Amino acid sequence: MVSTASPYATNAGALMLEMGGNAVDAAVAAAFCLGVTEPQASGLGGQSMALLHIGEKEKKTIAVDGSSRAPYSISLGDFNKKPLKNGIKATTVPSTPAVLGYLLDKYGSLPFEEVLKPAIKTARKGYELSKLQNMLLARENKNIADEYARSFFYKKNEPRQWGSTVFQDDLANTLESMANEGWKDFYTGKIGVKLIDDMENRQGLIKKEDLMKIPIPLERKPLKGSYCGFFLETFPPPGAGRALFQILNTLENFGPGNLEVNSKDYYQVMALAFHAALMNREHFPVDPERFHQVDDKWMIQKKNGIYTADRIKEALGLNVYDEIKMPKTSGETTHLSVADKHGNAVGITQSIEKVYGAKTMAANLGFFYNNYMSAFNVKDVMHPYYLLPGAKPYSSVAPTLVKDKAGKAQMIIGSPGSERISTVLSQILSGVLAYGKDIEDVIAWPRIHAGSGKRAYMESEIITKELIGLFDQLGFEIIDKGDKSFYMGCVQAVLMPKEPEGLFMGAADPRRDGTCKGPEKLRASKAERKIKR
Repeated sequence: MVSTASPYATNAGALMLEMGGNAVDAAVAAAFCLGVTEPQASGLGGQSMALLHIGEKEKKTIAVDGSSRAPYSISLGDFNKKPLKNGIKATTVPSTPAVLGYLLDKYGSLPFEEVLKPAIKTARKGYELSKLQNMLLARENKNIADEYARSFFYKKNEPRQWGSTVFQDDLANTLESMANEGWKDFYTGKIGVKLIDDMENRQGLIKKEDLMKIPIPLERKPLKGSYCGFFLETFPPPGAGRALFQILNTLENFGPGNLEVNSKDYYQVMALAFHAALMNREHFPVDPERFHQVDDKWMIQKKNGIYTADRIKEALGLNVYDEIKMPKTSGETTHLSVADKHGNAVGITQSIEKVYGAKTMAANLGFFYNNYMSAFNVKDVMHPYYLLPGAKPYSSVAPTLVKDKAGKAQMIIGSPGSERISTVLSQILSGVLAYGKDIEDVIAWPRIHAGSGKRAYMESEIITKELIGLFDQLGFEIIDKGDKSFYMGCVQAVLMPKEPEGLFMGAADPRRDGTCKGPEKLRASKAERKIKR
């Protein structure tokens, strides 16, 4: 079963399963295809993180850290103490080709050229521009100044109409070169040469040396914990799994018996739990390559959740600390989830940072550069994310695996949304695992987000005069994000069968262009869409 934010990518993944491929083959095919059909969120110029569960005999889970990195030759003179948000200088060394290539080489079963075929075909024959992409192109019209990028997505200075076909021959050629020469062609072959030529011609910061040291991903142990009788494995630092567990540990003290779902009390508890966890995250640097990490067991212990829950119950609010301001990451990301009949499951969260990344495409290569340089601090040398050569940017990913008491994988889930990833996932996991609700229903529920500041972001359906007054008493300003907001993430999940001959079930978020599909046209019953303990 495959769940992604694009029907083209979903079909690509399902095709790999039909061909006898495993979950990794399907996930990699879908990920490459997302770079074609969801260019505002991912692509060859971005970074990717993956959570991989290997079923059958091994039954182990691996966090694949595919952080990109700042160019080695950077100097602060390039920045004037202001983060680079747009343009060719805003990009870090892309890691997505290395991450997807690594996953397929080590854990896949199909040839690389076979896995790339759907993405190449879609780039060559075109894809239908969605209504969401048309809206985003209109929003970013003034920011996308790169004429090469505009040639694909604009016509007479206006976004291409939704429903029109977008052809990307240059991207197809790039993918074909990788299919023929291998994924390392992106770094040390013809593609790498073209990328460096583009950097030199437009005063970019990435040098040949940056590409020669290929950003091979690191395998890390997942963060492990429990919630309401289930076992969870999620992404460790530099991801945001700790924040997710801290939220869930707090929510575990408010059971269905005393907290009605989607009530005014429910939203207040959610907001304060989110606020506490994300404010806490700002005080603990999350790059394990540069900073000593506080022990995971201490960070996610249950008594921390009890303490926060007690403060919420007493309606005392939360202390305001001297905050370390993390880089603002309004973020544009995508997530896909895949599971196969062998018990394997993969969750990949990909990103180019903000919507359309650096707003600049790699000349004649057909993909947007990321703008992760904007995620670094360039003013305070004591800041944990101060910009240094080779530094890794701040990340908020949290692809998550849910297991039952017997240790059997039940669900793979994730979402895009930058800081909102942990708050979105906690709402879904709470609804499904604590309240026992159908996952499709829970994904459709209106959402709330609160970060380290004193603002609560809500979808319109939630907001009432009474709730505005209650949040005002807590010191929060409510921000209306509209209905089924793009801002509130895009959950992609796959539920595994309860029984050996049972059905898989995919769930896709209506907030974007999500779809789900299996190798056969089967649909789980309502009973199959609930998780058993």
